[in-house]
Amino acid sequence: MAKQLTGKPPVKALRSIQYDLFTTFFGETAELSNTIELWDAVPKYAVSPRTQNTLRSADKRLSVREYSFTYTSRRDRQRVESACRVAIQPASIKIKDEGYVDFYPSTDEELVEEVIRKIFADQQCGLHDPNNTESWVRFSVQMIRKELKTRGKTRSFDEIKRSIEILSKTHVSLFVDDTDDPVYSAPILSDVTRVTRQKYLEDTSMTWVARLPALISKSVNELTYRQFNYGVLMTLSSQLARWLHKRLSHNYTNASHFDSYQTLYSSIRRDSGLLTYSRTNDNVKALESTFEELRERHVLNSWERVEERREGRRIVDLKYRLNAHSNLIKDIKAANARLKDSRTVLSSLSVDKLLSCGR
Repeated sequence: MAKQLTGKPPVKALRSIQYDLFTTFFGETAELSNTIELWDAVPKYAVSPRTQNTLRSADKRLSVREYSFTYTSRRDRQRVESACRVAIQPASIKIKDEGYVDFYPSTDEELVEEVIRKIFADQQCGLHDPNNTESWVRFSVQMIRKELKTRGKTRSFDEIKRSIEILSKTHVSLFVDDTDDPVYSAPILSDVTRVTRQKYLEDTSMTWVARLPALISKSVNELTYRQFNYGVLMTLSSQLARWLHKRLSHNYTNASHFDSYQTLYSSIRRDSGLLTYSRTNDNVKALESTFEELRERHVLNSWERVEERREGRRIVDLKYRLNAHSNLIKDIKAANARLKDSRTVLSSLSVDKLLSCGR
């Protein structure tokens, strides 16, 4: 039976083959990270700071925001789609001279979470308990700032600290198949604390500790993550480009010069939450600009509209064909090989365990 969550990280690192596999990459480790099957499908960062300014009430409050999206997974080599809904309760942050102001997580928080997850993939900074499905990460604001600066996404110390606070106070509730009770409900980062002075003196590089979402820990245990090119992701300028790059990295498992990826405008709009213009034409322009950015960054080799769906003269949907660049094909093949190797390792360990029990 799993132990009750304590709100504290393990005193010492636990041996976990699942975590070892999660932190072992096929390729240049510094440029690689992991997509998380369900967690990365949840639209958590869709409201821009400018839009939030227009949504706040006179007393600086924001309402709970909900999105419906479709989560696609593979089970026994079959494509399975689930209708999902997420409710995002904003963080209330005390701002000097302003009092408490509500924030939805947005672009800055998306980038900070991405970096924290990259730090977690370093075994010197991460702890994973496969029995309790808990994952912890140790980090410093300086580590995050340095990584963001290196990747051309510079943020100040204060901006990063505020992002960490927003991530720790934003509550995400996930509902599947029209259920009234959430299947998951928690902050994006839990139990965020500074380490004690004694621990800090022992290792001055580690000043914060946080528990990652249980959905990430579950994915680590079950190998439902995939390696992707984090270095490319961090060069992309728009949230939609980063979202689509991760979706392609996770779902386009048969990427080749002969197998294209087909998708609908309506699906991207629904699942990303990032196409928010009132006019369809403006959303389409933003989406096709994203395809162009992915082509310029050698994620896509080309893209094209293959079908227009109309009601009268009005376009109601568009179907696109995306053709992978050889760089993406290489990345996908490496991710496939890594997943196959990881499954083999876990399978062999399971067999050995069964044999040892029978002796």
